[in-house]
Amino acid sequence: MIDKKKDSRKKFCIANRFQRKILTLVFFSTVIPMAISVVCLYYFTFYVITWEVGFPDVVAYSIIPAARKVALIAITGFAFSVFLLWLWALEVSHRLAGPLERLCRELDTRISDKEKGFIYFRKKDYLAILAGRINSLLEKIK
Repeated sequence: MIDKKKDSRKKFCIANRFQRKILTLVFFSTVIPMAISVVCLYYFTFYVITWEVGFPDVVAYSIIPAARKVALIAITGFAFSVFLLWLWALEVSHRLAGPLERLCRELDTRISDKEKGFIYFRKKDYLAILAGRINSLLEKIK
């Protein structure tokens, strides 16, 4: 019988080192390109437009507030998209890192002969197919 409290997942808890690595990768792979985009957009708005007009010093003073507004809008939009990507990555990493940790724990109990039988996972967990193959292996070993 599966103990639901023992195997329940905490939604907003980063469970292990593997999950932290996944979330760190997602965070930096979204934040760094977005920060570079905001800086490029700001400088594009400021420098390219002022140099194309022909009077860079005069036009620059009137374009600075517009460039700041464009950068602020871009930062707000990028921050919102990073937040959404972070939530998605948290959900995906829970479905990957949690079952991996549980699989290791279950295999340790089978190896030490503390527990016998098959390994069961939740339907939506990504490693359920691996647990099925391990169960097939356990069946052959018997």
